[in-house]
Amino acid sequence: MNIDFTMNPRLRTLTLFIAVFLSFHSYVSLQAESTSFSINTRFSFYSREKNGEMLLHIPSGMQNSNLSVSIRINNTSAVKWNGNPAKEILRIPFDISSLPGSYEVEASINSSNAPGRSFIARTRLIILSPKSNEVKTDRLTGGLIVNRMQFFPVGFYCYSPVNPLMPEEEVVRGFNMMSPYQKITPETLPERKAYMDRCAALGMKVHYNLLSVSGGGGVGSKIEGLSEEEKKKRLIEEIRAFRDHPALLGWYISDEPNGRKITPQDLEKIYLTVKENDPWHPVSIVFMVPFLSSVRYAGALDIVMADPYPVPDYPVTMPGNIAGQLKDAFDGKNPVWMVPQVFGGGELWSREPTLQEVRSMTWQSIINGATGIQYFVRQGPNYFPKSVPAWNECGRIAVEIAELTPWLLSDEETIPVESNNGDIQVSSRVHNGKLVIMAVNKTNQPAAASIRIRGFGSGSARVVFENRSVSVTGGLIRDYISPLGSQAYMITLVSEKDIPAYGGVNLLKDPGFELNPSPGSPSACYARPGGDRGATYFTDTREHHSGDHSVRLLTPSKDNGISLRFFPVTMKAGKSYSISVWAKSDPEQQLQIPGKSENNEKIEGTDAEQYVEVLLGKVVHARFVPDGKWRQFVTFVTIRKDTVASFKANLILKMPGQGVAWFDDIDIHEEK
Repeated sequence: MNIDFTMNPRLRTLTLFIAVFLSFHSYVSLQAESTSFSINTRFSFYSREKNGEMLLHIPSGMQNSNLSVSIRINNTSAVKWNGNPAKEILRIPFDISSLPGSYEVEASINSSNAPGRSFIARTRLIILSPKSNEVKTDRLTGGLIVNRMQFFPVGFYCYSPVNPLMPEEEVVRGFNMMSPYQKITPETLPERKAYMDRCAALGMKVHYNLLSVSGGGGVGSKIEGLSEEEKKKRLIEEIRAFRDHPALLGWYISDEPNGRKITPQDLEKIYLTVKENDPWHPVSIVFMVPFLSSVRYAGALDIVMADPYPVPDYPVTMPGNIAGQLKDAFDGKNPVWMVPQVFGGGELWSREPTLQEVRSMTWQSIINGATGIQYFVRQGPNYFPKSVPAWNECGRIAVEIAELTPWLLSDEETIPVESNNGDIQVSSRVHNGKLVIMAVNKTNQPAAASIRIRGFGSGSARVVFENRSVSVTGGLIRDYISPLGSQAYMITLVSEKDIPAYGGVNLLKDPGFELNPSPGSPSACYARPGGDRGATYFTDTREHHSGDHSVRLLTPSKDNGISLRFFPVTMKAGKSYSISVWAKSDPEQQLQIPGKSENNEKIEGTDAEQYVEVLLGKVVHARFVPDGKWRQFVTFVTIRKDTVASFKANLILKMPGQGVAWFDDIDIHEEK
């Protein structure tokens, strides 16, 4: 596809941002008739990609007809598609070979159900220059693309000033996002920069609160005496101050506008201002009852959020039901995030939810389509929520979600499942040749679960979070789920590939981090603390050399990372051994670019390198520097003959260099 885009740069930028704004109205207005089609791009924008996808939304009466689709981009024929879609959203791939800019897309559709009639659907294709901290929404899966990886945000609201210890206390629990309420004032800018910098070092993202200078609402966010002109000035200054910050996830511009009679038109103006100054990050709004009024605000947001707080006066099924309604309304267009309740004891709420209620509300939301969780509200150590076990349960759920992220955000066709018990709600996802079935108990009573898998015979299902297995007989899983509990079952659909080895018998236990009786935690090793309490080590299902897992190490600052000390191996005198590890890093996530200081001055040696060290007892000390591709690093050692006949030694893996890296398929074997 060759597209001409020659225009004055300033005019081009303005046109681009207006186009972003108008694109939302295009697909909303085009759905006014029941027989209408609409179209949008899968990603909110494209940057590094070579290929993209158009999502054609097909009305119910046309989904089983023969369609002829012709898509033109800037009046140039781009792609054609013919066939029977048999689905609500048709994915149409196309090549991207254009410069940054905004492009008009027009789809012409003919249907066998409406002979002699053509349908037109229009949208915009947005292509931006790549940025290391860019965040895309994936309209098909509802997920985010952060650092070129899938991202399912699980975090919380909190208050300002942010306790300096909060980010490190929560990131080690598994939370990957926070969103402080705050007033955007010049005198508190250093406070905001401090928590943003700390979150960046920890790999935690910030859902940045602009409420005091944007759409209003939120706890303690109002600034008295500011004119609209001054608000807009501060809004633009704040966006420009943090739009390139590595911790930035997105902009939160309004809290419950439907309950405070703020019009969609007012927020659309704010949305356009944000996008004019930062088109690389999504914009979000949270809504209260009636939650479906959020559809009227579709032109002012990229992410729709809802905050039902049912406990104790309404059923715990409310969040899941609302997530399902919003998913239906915004499917293929905007991610849906839910705000589960973790507070109570005042105002309209006479008590907090129990940890079981928090679990059920969260997993009901996810099963019904939510792809982001932001708990309201956290103030540690035990102010909100008062119940320490309840907050521990939130952290447990965060780790569970991380374990299942590639399934939760999968774009593969799934195998349908159904529950024979109306109190058990189920859903399924397929990824990497494995089926995950999620189930949640909506009642405060133990429930017998009977889950039928369409077209599946007999076998075994691993109960992901309980380190056990259940039988699948005639496509049926039978199990018990605790009151308001949840469960996940994993079934291997295709034979698993052998884990590659350098050769010989691997002396290490669990060298590929696939044995995870406690999800998120590597098994056959000890963790040794470094100098930073926020340094983390988690197994990661999004990135791996083989199998389904790697281990991810994050070192917030040089020489302050975690070290992993693996289960001991036996070494023999006079024998030679090879030690190898597969590793990958993300240089763009380093806070200091290798070879340069903060002042862009050259640094000699490895002071800024993200180097890794591998030690084996006192006989091996090797160093290597991983990069953006999976590579195998190998070293060798021969044990002296004049030592003890055999001895035990521990392999130690540590990353003194600041940054994040993944490790997999570690191998120690005796050379023949």
